[in-house]
Amino acid sequence: MSKRILVVDDDRQMVRTLSDILRLHKWEVQGAYSGEEAVAAVEKTDFAAVLMDVKMSGLNGVEAFKAMKSLRPGIRVVLMTAYSAGDLIAEAEREGALHVLRKPVALPTLMEMLDSSTDTRRVLVVDDEPGFLRTLGDVLRHHGYVVFEAQSLAQAVTQLERASPGAVILDLRLDNTAPAECVLAIKRVSPAVALILYSGHAATLDAVAHNLPTPLISGTLRKPFSPDSLLELLDAAFA
Repeated sequence: MSKRILVVDDDRQMVRTLSDILRLHKWEVQGAYSGEEAVAAVEKTDFAAVLMDVKMSGLNGVEAFKAMKSLRPGIRVVLMTAYSAGDLIAEAEREGALHVLRKPVALPTLMEMLDSSTDTRRVLVVDDEPGFLRTLGDVLRHHGYVVFEAQSLAQAVTQLERASPGAVILDLRLDNTAPAECVLAIKRVSPAVALILYSGHAATLDAVAHNLPTPLISGTLRKPFSPDSLLELLDAAFA
């Protein structure tokens, strides 16, 4: 995905100023001046991120964000506000906004946040064993991946909606949930995500691979597996 961003504010000067700054940082920028216009833009274009004011006439930023999510569930949105709007901010965070920034926006913080949120090598690791989860996450971070972690299927779904990773690494022995249901739950939220499955039980891996369509799964690993074997699958997924 290119570095294409939508800047949304009913203050046209604010849109122009932020757009000029973002272009200096190599972003391809489109502006919108209302929540309604922003939702229409998202319907037509797959943006890497949206930077949007909360308080706007008509459709406010949180309402627009919710409408965008219905069109593109993994959309990455950063909201801005100059006002005390506790209820709206809390709702935005529940809905999965990447962040809510106070105006005037601290530009270094904004740029760092946008660069991090649109990193293409984003991986979600799902395992209910904290020690293994932490170890695997550390290995992947060492190799340059942005890593998100979940210890349950519910947490994994939330992270998928919030972070939009490019790959999910999933332990099939999770939550006492049927392995096939774990796979299908993840694919319902993010159909295009690369899914790498692992388990210490060969029979479990074989059963899932046999019973689910091949395109759903990008690779399988049996524990214990070497980091190199996982990295090879991830390299293929992000190629």
